[in-house]
Amino acid sequence: MLKTLQDLLTELKQLVTWTYLDNPAETMIEGISFSSKNIKQNFVFVCISGYRHDGHDYVNEAIHNGAVAIVAERPIEARVPVIYCKDTKAALAELANAFYDHPSTRLRLHGVTGTNGKTTTTALAHQLFDHVGMSAGLIGTLGITYAGKTFETPNTTPDPLTINRHLHAMVEAGVTDCMMEVSSQAIAEARIAGLEFETTSFLNLSHDHLDYHGTMETYAYTKAQLFTQLTESGCGIVNEDDPHHTLMLSMAPSAANSFLFSRQSTAADLVGHRKDEQFMLELGDEAVQSPLPFYEAYNLDNTLCAISIVLQTGVPLAEVLPHVKKLTLPSGRLERVTGIEQSVYIDYGHTPDAIKQVVTALTARYPRVLVLLSAAGERDRMKRNIMTEVVVASGADMILTVHDPRHEDPQQILDDLATGQSVEFARFDEREAAIRFFCERMDDYDCGVLFGKGHDRVERIGDAAVPFDEPALVRRFLQSPELP
Repeated sequence: MLKTLQDLLTELKQLVTWTYLDNPAETMIEGISFSSKNIKQNFVFVCISGYRHDGHDYVNEAIHNGAVAIVAERPIEARVPVIYCKDTKAALAELANAFYDHPSTRLRLHGVTGTNGKTTTTALAHQLFDHVGMSAGLIGTLGITYAGKTFETPNTTPDPLTINRHLHAMVEAGVTDCMMEVSSQAIAEARIAGLEFETTSFLNLSHDHLDYHGTMETYAYTKAQLFTQLTESGCGIVNEDDPHHTLMLSMAPSAANSFLFSRQSTAADLVGHRKDEQFMLELGDEAVQSPLPFYEAYNLDNTLCAISIVLQTGVPLAEVLPHVKKLTLPSGRLERVTGIEQSVYIDYGHTPDAIKQVVTALTARYPRVLVLLSAAGERDRMKRNIMTEVVVASGADMILTVHDPRHEDPQQILDDLATGQSVEFARFDEREAAIRFFCERMDDYDCGVLFGKGHDRVERIGDAAVPFDEPALVRRFLQSPELP
C-alpha cells in the first residue's frame, strides 16, 4: 500500500493542528504503526498511551527507525511533522481505514458481541458460510482465518491496523463475508471505529469486565455502541430472551432492519427449541427440523444466532438446514479431552454465567461432576467469588486454582475465589499441580471439567508466556499418574 500524507489527513476527523507540515501531498506513506519497534522508512508513528507504556515516550526511536510523521495527543519535540489529534486511538482507526481503502465497505462484515458465546457463534456462522459455498473470513479469539490460512492474534478483537490489513487481504482473496468477535474493550478503545457492519448481533449480557467498565449499565451501553455502526441497509440481530436486546436495537440507525431469535418467545423472527433429539426451527410460516447439533441450551442460542446471520445474506433456511447437524464447537469450548476413557472437558468459561451454563448442562447429564475452577490475575476481582458460588449451587465438587496470574499474587486470587464460603476447598497456586490432583480424583466421578484455559496454550506468569498444554497434561496424568 502507498498513500500520500495528504490522503490520510483528509480523513482524519480527530485532527486538531500540526507542526512543520510542508507539502503533505508529496510526502509518501508506506505504512503506519503504533509500535516504535515496527516503524520502517516512510511510516507514520501513532503515539498510543497504553496500560504499561506511552507511545509519546518512544518518538525518537520511531524517527530513528524511519518515521516521517508523528500522530500525538500531547505536546512533543520532534524533527518531523507532528499531527495533533484529540484521541490517538480513534485517529489510529481512522488512519487504518483510510490507508487500506475502507475494506469493510467492500465485503459484508458481521459483528457479534455478548458476554458469552462470541467465539462459538462466529465459528458456527463461518462453518455455515463454508457449507453453503460462500467464501468467508473470521476474526476473533482463535485468530484470523481466511483463504485456508490462520493468523494468531493477541486479543479477541485486534487493533485497527491488524483488522483493516486483514480485511483488505480478504477482499483481495475474494472473501465476501467476514465474521468478527467484538469485545466491549475493543469498542471502548476505538479498535473498530470507522468500520461498517452489514449485521451486528447481540447474544447476552452478564457480569464481566466490571474492573474496566465500572458498572453493568456502562458495560451494556458500551456493547450497544456496536449497533451504531450498522449500515443503513444492515440488520441488527438480537437474542430476544435477553432483556438488554431492546437497548441494542435502540442504537441502530433508524433505517436499519432488525431480526430477533429466541428459544422462548414464539413472536421472534427465528424460533428454535429442542424436542427429543431434534432441533425444531420456525421462520415465519416455515417450520423445519434438524438433528440436534448440541445438547446445551446456550449452544442452541449460539446456533440460532449463526443461522440468523447467514439468513441475512440471502441464503434461504432450506439451504442452511442440511448443514446444521454438521456444526462443531471451536477449540476449548466444552471440548472433550481425547485419548482417555474418562469424560473430561476443558472450557474457556471465565464468567459466572458461562460457568453456570456449562455446569448446569453437565450436571444434567452426569450424576457426579468434578470442577476445576480458576480465575486470571489482574482481571475483574468482583466476579471471582460469584463464580465459586455458581459451582457450589450446582452441587458439583470443586478444586480451586489460578490461571495466567501475571503479576498478581496467586494466593490473593485463591482468597478471592474462596471469599464467603463456609466450606474448605482444595486449592493450588500452581495450575499443573491442581490438574494432577484433579486427575487423581477422577475415579470417583462420572465427569470432570477444567475452566479457564480452553484453547489457550500458554500461561502468563509475570511478563513471560510459558507454554502450557492443558489437554496433554490431563492425558499424561490420567494415563500415567505416577509420572513426575
